[in-house]
Amino acid sequence: MGARLMAAWRWLPVIVRAPIVAFVVLNIGTTAGALPLFGNTKFLPEVPWAFPGTLLVMAVFWYYFTGGGYPTATRALRQDVTRLKSLPWPVWRAAVLPLLLSLVIVTSLRLALPSILPVDAPKIAVDLSPYPFVTVIGLLVSLAVSAGIAEEVAFRGYLQKPLEDAYGIVPALILTGIAFWFAHADKVTLSHLPFHMVASILLGLSVYLTKSLLPAIIGHAAGDALLLPAYVFHKPAFVWSALTARPIWEGSGAATLAERLPLIWRATGPSVLFESGPTRTFAIIAWTFMASAVLTAVAFVGLARVTRRVAVAAEAQSSAIVSPFVK
Repeated sequence: MGARLMAAWRWLPVIVRAPIVAFVVLNIGTTAGALPLFGNTKFLPEVPWAFPGTLLVMAVFWYYFTGGGYPTATRALRQDVTRLKSLPWPVWRAAVLPLLLSLVIVTSLRLALPSILPVDAPKIAVDLSPYPFVTVIGLLVSLAVSAGIAEEVAFRGYLQKPLEDAYGIVPALILTGIAFWFAHADKVTLSHLPFHMVASILLGLSVYLTKSLLPAIIGHAAGDALLLPAYVFHKPAFVWSALTARPIWEGSGAATLAERLPLIWRATGPSVLFESGPTRTFAIIAWTFMASAVLTAVAFVGLARVTRRVAVAAEAQSSAIVSPFVK
């Protein structure tokens, strides 16, 4: 019976198997990561113990789903889909700039999106107002860390890697981006798809080029840590104002995309940057997004060159070690 089930499972195409496995891994990771957060709100809420608890829980999650523990039959597969667990220094150094610029582009896109599409104001599912400030900060940092680890292992590991191997990097990035949005669909709408797609593609590119989840985990956690405080405290004021803005075209009578696009384009005009008007903040954010998009593309090209040089050097070194034993 077990052999038949395994044969039926392997008969399914990768595009079916990979999302099923990824969402199982995601649910395990998010459930495990939520335990310390929930526990800290119920037991000793005056002590911010959620963060060390989250680190411990996610360390166990990381250990198992990256290839540790039993069964040994799946160990090689778990190691393969979660890629390299360490990186040479030149790759780390080259990955810093793309990660920083990716944070800028994703954050600016999130801030600009409500002025382009109808996006509801963000909110946290749990009321954190009764808890001490230090505890709230610990909860938010814990949430960012657990999401960064669980979602990267699930999406850029168990989903993107099999899709890459089966269909190539471009389809893998697109399909993973859609799945990444779908995983948040209980909290967002279709208008959030551009944000999740861009974030997923940038994270996926960093994983593909470095062959490691580590830079993406850091970038993901940092991005969440930047935005989550604004969701809770509604500060800084300009950030919360951007997050709760309404589309520029709303109330103008523009009913079609062809009518709305010129309004959005005019709101990003260079002259708007120097005028004190209702769309100045949006113009600044939009130009930040466009500039960071160009710089991010250049930075990723640089990262690709470095990783290629490192790979060639490693291959040459490996050949030099083997060659004395080859007759």
